[in-house]
Amino acid sequence: MGNSQRGFTLLEMLVALSIISIAALTLVRLDAYAVRTAGDLDESTMAGIVAQNRAVELWTDPAPPTIGNSASSISNAGRTWRIEQRVARTADDSLLRIDLTVRPESGNGQAVLTIIRPSR
Repeated sequence: MGNSQRGFTLLEMLVALSIISIAALTLVRLDAYAVRTAGDLDESTMAGIVAQNRAVELWTDPAPPTIGNSASSISNAGRTWRIEQRVARTADDSLLRIDLTVRPESGNGQAVLTIIRPSR
């Protein structure tokens, strides 16, 4: 072969192909992570909506909730949610602090919400 014929050697092609393959695999892993994160975000958003719904129920109920901890399950958006509720007195006897934690029965994501409501 003369010097006028130039091109890539087989070794150079293998190195370039391996670098491209590693980059492509990294992008595939990143895509899978983005899909999983989007699913977790969906569950967290729905948990927040369920927590807000429960907060409205507690706020509009004429009878104040009992002091202490309780847990319940509800169905919303085709899923079952676990609601943990903690009711405590505040420094002002006319107000109650209610802490809500909502998480799906199966899966990830949760929402935490605190409200203050009249104790009478």
